[in-house]
Amino acid sequence: MSIEFAFIFMLVMALFYGMVGYVVPLLMASSYQEVAADAAREAVLFAFDHGAQELRQQVARDVVADSWLPADWTQPCSDYPSGQYLKESADRISACIRHSRPSEILPQVSLFGWRYPVLPAEIRGEATILRRSTGAFAP
Repeated sequence: MSIEFAFIFMLVMALFYGMVGYVVPLLMASSYQEVAADAAREAVLFAFDHGAQELRQQVARDVVADSWLPADWTQPCSDYPSGQYLKESADRISACIRHSRPSEILPQVSLFGWRYPVLPAEIRGEATILRRSTGAFAP
């Protein structure tokens, strides 16, 4: 009876860890998307001219720092200016936040030669706000 219990226990724990392993990256991706959207929204509150660019960058850094995500889980995206969460052009502001090593958040387990959960290469959230030709912002 104890052998059957041990086998069933391992199977149930593997299924549970598998479910958690696939839900946590989805939750994290949603959280990163929300933080990026909040950073973009807060940055847009300042004038869309070049004089306020550093102020917008600071506001984005503050939004990311004030989020529930630990500081070592938040990194600027690699295709953004060095160390910046915002990227600006004449007609848009984009904010991006990522975690480049999801296996540090949720370690993979090896069972019978299978490694699970299969995690993405990075968890990333990005939001863009476009500027209309009338000068108003569009979501």
